[in-house]
Amino acid sequence: MGNTFLNLALLIIFHVSMPTFSMKLTTILADQSALLALKDQVIHDPENVLTTNLSASVPVCSWFGVSCGSKHRRVTALNLTGLGLVGTLPPHLGNLSFLSLFYVTHNSFYGGLPVQFSNLRRLKYLSFGNNSFSGEIPSWLGSLTELRRLFLYQNNFKGVIPFSLGYLSKLQTLNLTQNQILGSIPSSIFNISSLQNIYLGDNMLSGSIPSVPRDLLSLEVIDFTFNNLGSIPSVPRDLLSLEVIDFTFNNLGGHIPKDMFDHLPNLKELHLSVNLLSGRIPASLFKCKELQMLSLSYNKMEGSLPIEIGNLSMLQYFYIGRNHFEGEIPKQIVNLTHLMEFDCPENNFTGIIPHEIGNLKNLLLLNLGNNSFVGSIPPQVFNISTLRIISLGGNQLSGHLPSNMGLFLPNMEILYLDFNQLVGSIPMYIYNASQLTRLDMSTNYFSGSIPDNLGNLRNLKFLNLENNNLTSSGMSFLFSLTNFRVLKKLLFGTNPFISGEFPRVVGNLSSSLEVFNAWVCHIRGSIPNEIGNLSHLIYIDLGGNKIPTTIGGLKELQSLSLDDDKLEGSIPSELCHLNKLAFLFLTNNKLSGPIPACLVISFH
Repeated sequence: MGNTFLNLALLIIFHVSMPTFSMKLTTILADQSALLALKDQVIHDPENVLTTNLSASVPVCSWFGVSCGSKHRRVTALNLTGLGLVGTLPPHLGNLSFLSLFYVTHNSFYGGLPVQFSNLRRLKYLSFGNNSFSGEIPSWLGSLTELRRLFLYQNNFKGVIPFSLGYLSKLQTLNLTQNQILGSIPSSIFNISSLQNIYLGDNMLSGSIPSVPRDLLSLEVIDFTFNNLGSIPSVPRDLLSLEVIDFTFNNLGGHIPKDMFDHLPNLKELHLSVNLLSGRIPASLFKCKELQMLSLSYNKMEGSLPIEIGNLSMLQYFYIGRNHFEGEIPKQIVNLTHLMEFDCPENNFTGIIPHEIGNLKNLLLLNLGNNSFVGSIPPQVFNISTLRIISLGGNQLSGHLPSNMGLFLPNMEILYLDFNQLVGSIPMYIYNASQLTRLDMSTNYFSGSIPDNLGNLRNLKFLNLENNNLTSSGMSFLFSLTNFRVLKKLLFGTNPFISGEFPRVVGNLSSSLEVFNAWVCHIRGSIPNEIGNLSHLIYIDLGGNKIPTTIGGLKELQSLSLDDDKLEGSIPSELCHLNKLAFLFLTNNKLSGPIPACLVISFH
């Protein structure tokens, strides 16, 4: 009797379980069918991942890129990132009703996003970045209310940003960078209290930046009747989670809202460069004491930098170049002890460069070029051992450079001091900045000898000493420059006190040399034949009294300037070997004889 009862109980359990087992079998088969549909619509699978790993003879949950839940054994994640796949996404994928993560980043999928994807109500992470998807960003994305991350960057989406994205009340990161999106930024985006990062850069957005909503203290009536809302999003007091705003490379105009930063106390990065923004920096920005990155370059902004800039004590990167800012750099910049890059070129700044900059011991880049700064360069600047780039060209700076300049710049890679009014000699210790790749001291009033120890700067690719009053007896500095193996541009023209015969050692200069300018120097004698060794030269501007025939070996030469050089004799026919020559200047010389036929232009 006991065994009969037990068997009956087992039979009942078995019959009760049958529908459940059948349902699970049906749904996992639906997942399998959806993924096989994807496989069918992939027309190129360079690594044969789908071809070899998606097979009906193998359990779905063991397929490549597929993960299943432990409870329901349904597909919860599909990650096909970086496989080089080409094709379209089938609507069948909308049947993956347990899907939480959906990544097809870094492939070549194209076409639109099927509306059936709106059924993926459990989806938390959606990444379709770096593909070729097109069409409009679908408004049904706003119905995926569990989304935390939405990545659609680097595609061909057009149209506007749907207002419905503001309904994604759990969204943390929105990345729509590098598409072709038009229109204005919907204000609903700033209703998402969970939002941490918003990237909308490199699109064609226009209009003004929307204000961050305040408390709705005067709101009396809200009517949501006759709708199908899943949940009603709350109105944030402050966007406490928002850390990154990136709207670079768009057409946004107008002023930045004055109170925008009153509601963003934890903002760390603000990227607004390359837009059409105007007006002043809002005072509310200086309340963002967590700010680490401020990028406003390439706009039409104006006004001065207020002393409150010193409140941004966590700031590391400060970019405001190519605007209309004016006035002096406030001394309170000394408070920015974490600052690594200070980039303010092409504005209307005046006054002196504050010596307090010398206290910024973490500085990697200092760019104050093309402003109207006056006075001497604070010697403290050249004591910041971390500096890699100093760009102070295009100002009205005067005075001498410190004699020990270079001793404390072991990491210096770029030094631009051109187009100023600096005087005195080139500091001899500049050779200690052994990492220099670019040195421009042109168009100043430097005098004295060109240091022979410049040859210690073996990483130098660009050296410009033009338009000064420098000297070099016998052009001895050229001997040291033969140590340069990567030098591409050498310019020392318009230094009338450089004299002597053109040394043959010029043929030992870097084989990478492309530009050589020695115009308006008192160079005697003929141009040595060895110059023909510089096979990569593109541009030559130099003096002498005879054009060597070896110049025909400079196959890459595009521009040859020998005017005002008192050249005598005939024009060598070897010039006809310069197949890439586009510019030839021989005016104001004493040349004689016929013009080579290859240089004669026929007019009909």
